[in-house]
Amino acid sequence: MNRYQKIAWFNLAVMASTVIATAITMAVEFHLRGYSTLSSWVFVGFLALLKFSRFLFKKPQNPGGVVTDERDELIVKKAVAQAWMAFWWVFVALCFVAFLAIGPRNSVPTITLPLIVIAAGMFLKAACSVAILVQYGRVESESQRRGPEPPALRGQDR
Repeated sequence: MNRYQKIAWFNLAVMASTVIATAITMAVEFHLRGYSTLSSWVFVGFLALLKFSRFLFKKPQNPGGVVTDERDELIVKKAVAQAWMAFWWVFVALCFVAFLAIGPRNSVPTITLPLIVIAAGMFLKAACSVAILVQYGRVESESQRRGPEPPALRGQDR
């Protein structure tokens, strides 16, 4: 597993644990006090871990090995493009759903706007991570169909 795959799994794990921890904190606080303030700090605290993902997994797996190459960069560029495309489809669909649910004469509460921005950021990060993992899965399945690598490439992190 190379650096970008590890980062993608790390991002997905952090986002899943953020949602779970925030939901638990919110449920406990609503049960105890009737409102929730601590859950927003739990949410922000867990999401702050996403900023550290680029500093992780920088060492090559073997001495003198390569951390990333052109293929990895191409996969990441494709993943970002696919994440943006998925984001816009979901965003436009949700805008129409909100319009149909709320109606043209009602307004949206102001707390909704920062929540939309946070949800959009999480969706983009999750979609990009999933796209990276899917593309690496396709590349690995294609390489298995082709057969073993030449001896010169064996053991290197591409």
